[in-house]
Amino acid sequence: MQSQIELKCEELPGKAAAKLVRFIGDLDATNVESVVEEIFSLLNSGVVNIVADFEKLRYVNSTGLGILLHFSKSAKEKQGCFKIANVNENVYEIIEIIGATTLLEIFDDVDDAVKTL
Repeated sequence: MQSQIELKCEELPGKAAAKLVRFIGDLDATNVESVVEEIFSLLNSGVVNIVADFEKLRYVNSTGLGILLHFSKSAKEKQGCFKIANVNENVYEIIEIIGATTLLEIFDDVDDAVKTL
């Protein structure tokens, strides 16, 4: 059964080539392909700075986490960044177990992440 995920893209006023992307649902192997398509569509359209709001992301597995690392690397290659904000305890625990807390830019809230763009 496929997990449900929805991405909602929003403008970040005053920030060129940047978007806020709200992740809603679960990110795993069953739906990672659609997420990859959406994020790479942004990156390829000139949006190189992405703030991912995980407030409503309930779950991520190792496949989903691997793709988040890939987004971060791809944004950096385009002289941009992929920042994560509002990570709940369950998702943070998975990021921590895999040892990716030092590889991803994680912020307490969206405002803190946007200030660093």
